[in-house]
Amino acid sequence: MAKRYTNVADVLKSMDLPAAQKKRQVDYINARQLSRLLTVMRSQKKMSQAKAAEKLGWTQGRVSKLETKEDRQISVGDLLDYSDALGMEMSLVFLPKKMKIVDRVKVHAFEMIKLLQHLVKLSKGDAHMEKAVTAFHDECFVNIAKMVGDSQKSIRSKGKNKLTVIGPPQVEQILEEEAELAEA
Repeated sequence: MAKRYTNVADVLKSMDLPAAQKKRQVDYINARQLSRLLTVMRSQKKMSQAKAAEKLGWTQGRVSKLETKEDRQISVGDLLDYSDALGMEMSLVFLPKKMKIVDRVKVHAFEMIKLLQHLVKLSKGDAHMEKAVTAFHDECFVNIAKMVGDSQKSIRSKGKNKLTVIGPPQVEQILEEEAELAEA
């Protein structure tokens, strides 16, 4: 059976090439993570470079250069323009270099809380919106509980007790319905 690779850098490392050439190729790939992401996002929108250039008021060549530049050479302005042309919003996150992973998770969790609170604020006074936001909160709770549970299961050794989660009846009902669907 052929060996399976998870990325191009691993393929290059396994090839019979001089070490210096392998290193140059891996460095080339690693220096272009953001530019490769831009290409993938545009492709997922089924947008050609020419169409992106038209939306940006750029030449197709400039789009091509952006999508192949080293990440350190890409300007924030170009990223903002490019994301706008793709109908996307860009966000930047600045974190301390040695921030623990658990603290990174907390940063994102607090951002989710802020966004959920913003939804609540927007829905105030509109019964239909309040009901929809309440349902969305329930959906978030179930999905986050599932993600955390799945992650937790992956670190448990076989034979340990199953995690039992007890929550509000409304949430319990949703969990039971999902379990029934999964069994069907």
